[in-house]
Amino acid sequence: MKKISNNKPVFGLSVKFAECIDYTEDEGKIIQIGLHTRNTSVPMIVTARDSEAKLQGTDGIFALCSEKCGIKMKDTVTKELAIFKEFKDISLQ
Repeated sequence: MKKISNNKPVFGLSVKFAECIDYTEDEGKIIQIGLHTRNTSVPMIVTARDSEAKLQGTDGIFALCSEKCGIKMKDTVTKELAIFKEFKDISLQ
């Protein structure tokens, strides 16, 4: 939930949406995702249809300020299985 400062590293948590979730109208955009388990919403990048990330199976990417934040988000995503099917490891971008 922290703002990522300029000139600081950015980490990413990639997710694949559950079968019943359709965000095709939002491809290539940053949208707000409601996280019921945390009673808040967070921004998520919806990958574009022809992007490298989408071609590798990633539907959405959360930008994170640290690995510690990534671990917390990974736990939250695990609890939010109504939206996300799976997640991939946190990676430095």
